[in-house]
Amino acid sequence: MKKLRWIIIVLIIALAAACERRPLEYTFGPTVKTIVKVLWEVNVHAYPDGEKPTGITLFFFRNGKFYNSFTTPNVDSCTVELPVGNYRLYMISQSPEEYWKVGFQNMRSFDGAESILRQSSSKWAIRSGMEDEAVVENPEIIYAGTSAEFEVTQSMVDDYQYYSTSLRRKLSSNGSKLEKQIKDLEQAVQYYTIRVPIYPYNIVSQLQFTIYAANADVLKSVRASTSGMARSFELTRNTTGKEEAIQIITNEWERTMDNPAMRIGHITGTITTFGLPNGEVPSASRDSSLNVSALLIDNATIANYIFSIGDKIQKLDPNPGYRALYRVVFGSAENPAITLPDVKPHSGGGFTASVFDWEEEIEADINI
Repeated sequence: MKKLRWIIIVLIIALAAACERRPLEYTFGPTVKTIVKVLWEVNVHAYPDGEKPTGITLFFFRNGKFYNSFTTPNVDSCTVELPVGNYRLYMISQSPEEYWKVGFQNMRSFDGAESILRQSSSKWAIRSGMEDEAVVENPEIIYAGTSAEFEVTQSMVDDYQYYSTSLRRKLSSNGSKLEKQIKDLEQAVQYYTIRVPIYPYNIVSQLQFTIYAANADVLKSVRASTSGMARSFELTRNTTGKEEAIQIITNEWERTMDNPAMRIGHITGTITTFGLPNGEVPSASRDSSLNVSALLIDNATIANYIFSIGDKIQKLDPNPGYRALYRVVFGSAENPAITLPDVKPHSGGGFTASVFDWEEEIEADINI
């Protein structure tokens, strides 16, 4: 009885080990070797930071249902073993857990997978009439890509397993006479290996505002928020989602003096964005606005401006590596859009990109 009890225990342990889940990259059995080739086209989709991501996550769907996923540092090519079935897959750069400005949801649904911007703690960005929109962070760079549908048939499995098994047996044998046989078998294994290409692209665009101002030299710091931007991006549909959000522009502003003698200059703020919601293009029917707060050099005066965007936003050719460039320009060096209050400096220091908690003392709402 004691011996029988030990035999049962050993069998239970063996069964538990056999049921242990292994990564998709290490699955064996009646399968075909499948190589996923990630084709980074530098000339078309250059990397904004000059480097490829350090990892990718692949999501496999078999016969219309989620099959498996894994993250790998092999960003150019990786190998999996797939059983019989119809497949589609998509990829994202890095893994969902590595992003802190962007969340991901419905990742086990091929058609429903999407990235969504996380909410920001910047309460100042919410103005009257904008309470229904979430204030969100600006996205990090995210690459995505999908494969075409492909099939693994039983005959493909049989052919691949026959030649790969024969190759392993020959490799375990000794003798120089086997060199040609081994070479032929290696070519056969390569022939029956499936290759699946994916062409990744950056789902993130840029949004840039330029505002010309008189008395531009009194600017200390600027912060702004813009409404009506896309909060989500549908990863396998290659389009933005329906939900709208408010994006903030804080430390991204730069000032340029165009005419120092006349004290005319402009500020430019550039952020990352998913773009316009629901795959929209710029049009006069869009009811969005840019809310700008300017802290002046007396460290006390804050001038607030509201710019109606509407069809003023332009979609231009993107900078290298980005999906699109959205740009809005208010005014010009000859006709500034705003005139800032002419205040005296409180103490030294010029324009800075840093933003502090401000108390509003002057409000100058100007709809443009």
